[in-house]
Amino acid sequence: MNRKAIIYLTLSIIAIVFTLTSCEKDYFSKDDKKSLFAEPTTTELDNVFNYWQNRNLTPTDYQVVQQENILSGAFVLKIVSFNVNNIKQYGLLVIPTATNTVSVQILVGGFGLNSTTNSVNLVVDNSSSGQANILAIPALRGQSLAITINGTLYTSPLSEGNHCEAFDEAADDVLAFLNLIQQTETLADVNRTGVRGGSRGGTVAMLAGLRDTRIKRIVGVVSPTNMLELASQNENDATYQCQYLSAYKNGQATLEETRRKMIASSPIYFAQHLPLMQLHLGLKDTNVPVKQGYDLEERIIGLGNAANFQLFTYDKTHSDIATNNPELAERIQQFLSQL
Repeated sequence: MNRKAIIYLTLSIIAIVFTLTSCEKDYFSKDDKKSLFAEPTTTELDNVFNYWQNRNLTPTDYQVVQQENILSGAFVLKIVSFNVNNIKQYGLLVIPTATNTVSVQILVGGFGLNSTTNSVNLVVDNSSSGQANILAIPALRGQSLAITINGTLYTSPLSEGNHCEAFDEAADDVLAFLNLIQQTETLADVNRTGVRGGSRGGTVAMLAGLRDTRIKRIVGVVSPTNMLELASQNENDATYQCQYLSAYKNGQATLEETRRKMIASSPIYFAQHLPLMQLHLGLKDTNVPVKQGYDLEERIIGLGNAANFQLFTYDKTHSDIATNNPELAERIQQFLSQL
């Protein structure tokens, strides 16, 4: 196969959908908020990082659910299933026909409170410049895939698990899928993995990248960096209640568990472990304020790692940042082509 084959993504950002509700009073008392949303202690940060190291993300029960040739056999599409920690999950792979190993690019979907389908449109072309790679799209827990490739729709069943376990646990899903790729795809050079995503997907990309050294490059588009801060500012929002706050409010999770989940969803606190990355934010974004990017940039500069981080801002909102924005697309393509 021509090694210059490339996969183009034309996708809309699947956003964190904020469903602001009108409430007469705050969701929590002042004392509760002070305890819930305090800055993490060093002990809490160490506990989260140790908690990550002890997770078992070994996939089992691998099956190929569907396999198709694309572009006269230049690529093979696979929809696969596997189990991790008794949760059955699905993912899609687009694999080039090549003789040498290729890099892996993982695309992580966003989050919508009332949407459990990750929809992506792909154009596969073997005549364009660029480096071939394996494209991997996980159906995160509680999510299914609807992937259109050159006009043909491919779908997966719904992955098991709680849809609102959308950040820390979703990073587990991404890393388990990468483990599966390493086990099953001999063409994959998993030590040259890039992960990209829009909104929630970019945050999960950061969380996966700071936990796994196989991931060398990350791209986030309108992606939060500090979910603890955003949860504190949006306690009456149904999305944050679903993801973090209602379990504590209802007595189903302890204060320690709730804080651990919010901290573990916030890559800013673990910035020293991030690989090379780009973050693209909208100056008019009210869902993910640009301050989230500036704060991460300041943290990374303070760590002496400024060369590892690129922050780009655009006169755009959360939902239209990828619309008529060739500069964004070119920056991402050039960055990931260096894997």
